[in-house]
Amino acid sequence: MKKLERRLGLGSVFAISMSSMLGSGIFVLPGLAVGETGPSVWLAYFLAAIGILPAAISKAELATAMPTSGGTYVYIERTFGPLFGTVTGLGLWLSLLFKCAFALIGFSAYLTVLAKIPLLPTSMTLLAIITLLNILGVGKVTGVLITVVSIACVGLVGLIGLGINSVDESYFSPFMLHGPSGLFAATAMVYISYAGVTKIAAIAEEIKMPEKNLPRGIFLSLLAITAIYCLVTFTLVGNLKVETLFGDMKPIYNLAYQFGGQILGTVAAVIGILTMTSMANAGILAASRFPFAMGRDQLLPSFFGKLNSHYLTPTYGIVFSSMLIAICLIFVDVTKIAKIASALMIFNFSFLMVAVIVLRESRVQWYKPKYKSPLYPLIQISGIIISIILLGSMGYIVPAALLGVIIPGIFVYLIYGRKNTNRLGVIGIRGKRKDLIEEDEEDARPHFFTNNIELFDLAEKTNVLVTLFGKERSSETLVEIGVALAGEGKVEVSHLIEVPEQTDLSDLREEFTFVRSLRRRITAMAKSLESDINYDPIVSHDILKTVHDLHGRLQIDWLLTEWGGKTRGAFTIHSPIDWMKDHLSCNILSFRDTGVRYIRKVLVLINYNHLDYQVVNIADHFASVNGADLTIAKFVKNDLNRDEVNNERDNLVKLYADCECLKLNFKIIQGKHETQTLIETTAEYDLIVFGQLKLNFFQKYFGNKYDRITAKSACSVIRLEKTANDKD
Repeated sequence: MKKLERRLGLGSVFAISMSSMLGSGIFVLPGLAVGETGPSVWLAYFLAAIGILPAAISKAELATAMPTSGGTYVYIERTFGPLFGTVTGLGLWLSLLFKCAFALIGFSAYLTVLAKIPLLPTSMTLLAIITLLNILGVGKVTGVLITVVSIACVGLVGLIGLGINSVDESYFSPFMLHGPSGLFAATAMVYISYAGVTKIAAIAEEIKMPEKNLPRGIFLSLLAITAIYCLVTFTLVGNLKVETLFGDMKPIYNLAYQFGGQILGTVAAVIGILTMTSMANAGILAASRFPFAMGRDQLLPSFFGKLNSHYLTPTYGIVFSSMLIAICLIFVDVTKIAKIASALMIFNFSFLMVAVIVLRESRVQWYKPKYKSPLYPLIQISGIIISIILLGSMGYIVPAALLGVIIPGIFVYLIYGRKNTNRLGVIGIRGKRKDLIEEDEEDARPHFFTNNIELFDLAEKTNVLVTLFGKERSSETLVEIGVALAGEGKVEVSHLIEVPEQTDLSDLREEFTFVRSLRRRITAMAKSLESDINYDPIVSHDILKTVHDLHGRLQIDWLLTEWGGKTRGAFTIHSPIDWMKDHLSCNILSFRDTGVRYIRKVLVLINYNHLDYQVVNIADHFASVNGADLTIAKFVKNDLNRDEVNNERDNLVKLYADCECLKLNFKIIQGKHETQTLIETTAEYDLIVFGQLKLNFFQKYFGNKYDRITAKSACSVIRLEKTANDKD
């Protein structure tokens, strides 16, 4: 598969990001935003920049993990599934269309400086021309676009230089016409001005050292454009009375006219015309790609996903997008256009930040971003909160806009998308799987799975299934434990390799290098241990369903997997173990490998519950196999007297004196804090074995004493997570 050449450096990233932001957001929008908040409009631009920053950081991370066309739509669809993908895809599509319509209105407004012409017919004429250019395939004029933006930047900086010293302080009173609520409403309105900062993430595959240049380019361009926006609007309200700016569609022209008369005003108008034209052209170009991507994913009729055979452009997407823009120009008020565009963008960006959290916490194998968001998850959580505040400040237009996207999106999915796609998204795959529960109810033995797996021999029962998810410290150690657990029985080692749902499994026929290496080592181990070990690498879209199918087909007694507790960079404890406990009926053991290679001392913890006997049997078996000392222990508080402690020890002896291990000890561990005391005790042992009872929601997702002991133990850990007799 050919890859795009990484040829864009930091300078190119900065230039492209700047060109994506500069346009109607400064040439037109200040005149509308002033009506919401007054002279404090420059502060609204500053707050909007802060509000967009978490989304920009999140998109930078997602882009380096999924450097593919489709951008935000692809990230959300892969994370939340096709239903959310349909809704957000339509939302992103419409937000770009409204932004494009706003640019066309700005174009017409600045053109009136040169000729007295009606706004609507002029906008419609330019729309028709741009539509034709995009169909013909000449819409990508990147060099011209960057040139126009460079001229616009120079012009705006020049206006700042001319007007910053002539600011009249009296024009800033009252600072906020409608109080904080008006300021937040203006912030939400101008949010769309910065939306282009995230577009650079769409070409992450072409950027040199994306883990460095992508975030640097985003931050530098956002800083530069924020300075331009804030200083221009500060100069604007400091030199022109607020009353004259209300509803002004060409404020930059009027500011230039104030300083240089008709000549400078005309220059500003020409720059505005060129900028609006470039922006409208780029808007249709980008917007048409959303129905194209959704058509390819079979969430919209397939003709949207087809290219014109002659011009190789998505003609249906371009024409349909242009028709919607035309309807918008005719029937929607210009202020509402700006608000709706911003509301839809804020809504979609909030899901973008949630997607980062979901992908990190679900620990999907294929999610490997080269750039990771700093201060995770505080950045994402703060961005989501800011998005909610901004949406709440915009009034009735928000629910109207969101319902206008959500209802049609659900309708389109139910009528078309649901019948043409079986993707679940990460949320669907990692969540409670009713499809598997229903499958088990229909048939005690699950149906054959078809995830590019060779059919297994069912003639011989498999005692232990060892699952390898790719992050094991030592796969051989885990297999050795599986062999010890199986005794004379059969061990199935399943190496599970997860790929995104959009990846065609037929493209992955060639065996990976690391698979060949592991196959060789496990084959040698089987001969050395004289054990029945079968190794199978499995490439799958849905590795947890694959585990479910394996557990049923092989009729296993034990499932063994490595789980080291909470990983760095995550704030929940959610793991594949939790999913298995909810969906599998076999015994489940998890193992944390701390690098101990010789098991000489084994500690088993007793909690006086139904798991104790099985935990002791497991520990007894491993101690016997390794010729190790076995210590059966119980924790008690410091406040027990000597007689009570002795009674506890005597009770352990009565219950477990019949263990097979030749070197058997009993111990009562006393301490003030159970978790910390047990963690300190692990320093004296090579392996600790204990059972974990069923947890409630908060214990499962935000940690518990078992997870803390597992994560901080000085020795290796085996946990009995669930027995075959446990009820879900």
